[in-house]
Amino acid sequence: METEKQRKPGSCDAVKSVCSTAGTGAKPRDPQRLYTANVAKKESHRKRGKDTWTAKSRELSGQNVRTINSKSVAANKLLYKKNVDNCYQPQPEKTFSAEEARQVMKAVIEERLRNAEYDGNACSALARELADCVKHAVKELLFFERYKIICFVVLGPVKQSDLCCCSRSVWCPSADTYAEYCFKNHSLFALCVLYAVYSE
Repeated sequence: METEKQRKPGSCDAVKSVCSTAGTGAKPRDPQRLYTANVAKKESHRKRGKDTWTAKSRELSGQNVRTINSKSVAANKLLYKKNVDNCYQPQPEKTFSAEEARQVMKAVIEERLRNAEYDGNACSALARELADCVKHAVKELLFFERYKIICFVVLGPVKQSDLCCCSRSVWCPSADTYAEYCFKNHSLFALCVLYAVYSE
């Protein structure tokens, strides 16, 4: 216990064994001095390694930053070189013509329903087919840029029938419009409404 109390903090058996002069004939060396020298040496090595690591990390980070900056600058230069047109157009260059659309609707519906008979079981599929035909015909024959075409068709029997259709929407009166056409033969009637909504 006394030996443990007398041992100075920081001294160790390894240092004492190195400093022992038994059988060597050398002069005794102070353990405290040797320990202090070893601690200073380790501290210098640690600082040297830390400084080297810091310098390398700074160099690498600088390279990464330079690489990123060069890539971003090159991308921006390439972007500025391109002629990018403004895609936003608040008003159409050519306004949708409801009268021309009505003529197309009339031709498609009359050709399809001229001699048709009303069938309650098949009228749903026929109405969808007519709506698709009218929409595709208007898109192909009357090419209006930036217009979305919406079409629906209602079919019903001529005898003992009463139908009221209405619609409500929010749009721009100067650019958006609609067209409608009503067909009737001896057996059925068809109401076709087509909406043209301008997309800015």
